[in-house]
Amino acid sequence: MNRRDLDTQGIGKRALTIAQGIVEDAGHFLQTVDGSIDKGIDGYVRMRRRTKGFKVINKRKIPVADYEETGNLIGVQVKGISLIPETGSHSYYIALKDKSYFAVNFGKKEVLDKLKIIWSNFIGPMILIFVDIKSKECWWADLKDETSYSLNGYSIIVGKNNKFTRDSFRSINKLGRELFSKKVIPNLKAENHHFQSISLSNFKNSAKEAYSNLSGSGEIFLPTVNPTLGPIRYTRSGWNHITRLNRRKMRIFNSILLLGVSRLVCEKVTKFTSVKKGLLRESERYLKRVEFITLRANIQFNFRESAVVQVVLRRVKTFDKIHFENKIEDQVFFHSVYEPYRKD
Repeated sequence: MNRRDLDTQGIGKRALTIAQGIVEDAGHFLQTVDGSIDKGIDGYVRMRRRTKGFKVINKRKIPVADYEETGNLIGVQVKGISLIPETGSHSYYIALKDKSYFAVNFGKKEVLDKLKIIWSNFIGPMILIFVDIKSKECWWADLKDETSYSLNGYSIIVGKNNKFTRDSFRSINKLGRELFSKKVIPNLKAENHHFQSISLSNFKNSAKEAYSNLSGSGEIFLPTVNPTLGPIRYTRSGWNHITRLNRRKMRIFNSILLLGVSRLVCEKVTKFTSVKKGLLRESERYLKRVEFITLRANIQFNFRESAVVQVVLRRVKTFDKIHFENKIEDQVFFHSVYEPYRKD
């Protein structure tokens, strides 16, 4: 009969070390969370991609390989067991009738329900890593997938074939990707009221006033709300971007004319794609991830031929590292609007 190991703190630390080794072997970083505030989240993986380049050494151009951070984060909850029992249950491990799966025990439904709130609030995908200390084998499960949770309410189902290895990141990196259809985009009809009143004799000032109405600082203000993304703010950064000095004048003119149409697209289009990720911002308390996303629609104009219009938005996702249960709403800002297939 195997002697039960009650050193849960030691087991947890060893399990985290094993998981960290696999993460680093895959070329990523596992940044652990302070043990005093790690309820529900033991750390997060800072995803990196392999890059290739050249470096001059002794006047010779040598090919080199390196890594760069992608800005993607994967939250991690690690559970470990000293030895997986041949029968019955032991610590976190629960044997199931279907031998291709096992369950990880969290004790009570109330406990797991609270953890699910923390995991759902994390700014990226969230995974469970289960570690067998003796064999150093690991398995993983998607904690934002409802099918990972058992009907008893207090355990998580893990596939025995779902091993956690360096190759697992091919699947893990796909979690949480935004839904976007490249072949099918909605058709929208632009009416007269979708276009701002802009004076040709005083174009600059009237254009600023039109943008001010969208931002809420003008005489007219109607909030812009996307069914999927929530409120969208038209701030000075968006105006500065579409009117920047190094942009062609006809592009600037066209973007200003399309400002009202941008609101139509923002309010009607629900599918979007992430096109560019900014730098990860981090303070002692908060993690902020900035990403750029696009909305597209085929606009039927009432004065010229139809055209595809693209709106670029800047989304800021914030996560509280100290109070995990504190859900912070995403902030979404207008960044640009243009016709991607227009030549001018």
